[in-house]
Amino acid sequence: AMAGENSSVYTKFDLGKTCKVIEAGDEYVYAGTWKCPGLKNLDVVIASSDDRDYVGFGPEAARTCSFRKTFNRFNTALSPIEWRFAGKTPIAAIERWSVIKDPASGTDESVTWLVVNKLHDGTSCHMHYVSGSFPEANAAARKSADEKASGFNCETDAPTYDSTVGPPPISLEPCKV
Repeated sequence: AMAGENSSVYTKFDLGKTCKVIEAGDEYVYAGTWKCPGLKNLDVVIASSDDRDYVGFGPEAARTCSFRKTFNRFNTALSPIEWRFAGKTPIAAIERWSVIKDPASGTDESVTWLVVNKLHDGTSCHMHYVSGSFPEANAAARKSADEKASGFNCETDAPTYDSTVGPPPISLEPCKV
């Protein structure tokens, strides 16, 4: 599909209101796992442990590569999610994350990153990252989704990034299943 034919739909989530607890947290570091409304056949599953969120998309969201990856630093997945479509087919989910800038500083100053997740055959993986300070960050994330989703192989291709602050604090390895 040509980039001009692609479109976006947005869904919001609120862990305390619109999401269902599917696994309760503990008194230590695990805050829990939630299933949140996404698109028709694409659930959103969010887990939080040790102040780091994990997010997966699809009918088996908790089994996806996306769900197994998170930023190395403390972070929070933010609402809403932007779903990119080629015609009527969802090809990517773009989510903004708040990531602690420097854990050693003792402050909770954060930066934002956009994570572009490829959606394919009921699964998802991270394929591109855009720093929130990158010029036209949202447009760059959409462009990446539109241009890379069809050819990106989650098992062999390493995620790429656009950034003004260096590489994202996350593993840039392909997702070996």
